[in-house]
Amino acid sequence: KKGTGELEGGQLEEVAYEGYGAGGVAVLCEILTDNRNRTAPEVRKIFEVAGGKLGATGCVAWMFQRKGVVLIDADKTDEETLMELAIEAGAEDVKTDGDQFEVIASPDNFSDVQQAIEESEIATESSNIAWLPDDTVDLDADTARKVLKMMDQLDDHDDVQSVAANFNIPDEAMAEIEAE
Repeated sequence: KKGTGELEGGQLEEVAYEGYGAGGVAVLCEILTDNRNRTAPEVRKIFEVAGGKLGATGCVAWMFQRKGVVLIDADKTDEETLMELAIEAGAEDVKTDGDQFEVIASPDNFSDVQQAIEESEIATESSNIAWLPDDTVDLDADTARKVLKMMDQLDDHDDVQSVAANFNIPDEAMAEIEAE
């Protein structure tokens, strides 16, 4: 009944859980739950099984910034055109990440940047507001496996809305993981 809205009293609340994964990776989870007493132990267990630890509020949030991010396939436009368009609309930066461009904007300017890209008819892969890490931690293959497994488990949890972490997997480590 609660799922259909027939049962009253199931008040949803937004909560942020923070902690550290294997290798000292900072993890920030945005949660939407109707029962903190159920969700907190479940999330804590995911952290602990993966070799991490759920921390106190504010323990890792300072390592992240809230930003608007638009991802565009590199074959949809050229960097110079996108850079000019995005910066003029109020974006902070345009980065090349593999075969994609990443347009970064403050949450205040995000809708203007989105609209400018849309009006120029450049197709986007995704567009959202996310937590971006200030710095990243490079992981070896063994630690990366643990962190990736924890990230998957957090993503699969019904109450978790988004997960941000500050890890980087070097190409050599990723090749080792993919070879298995």
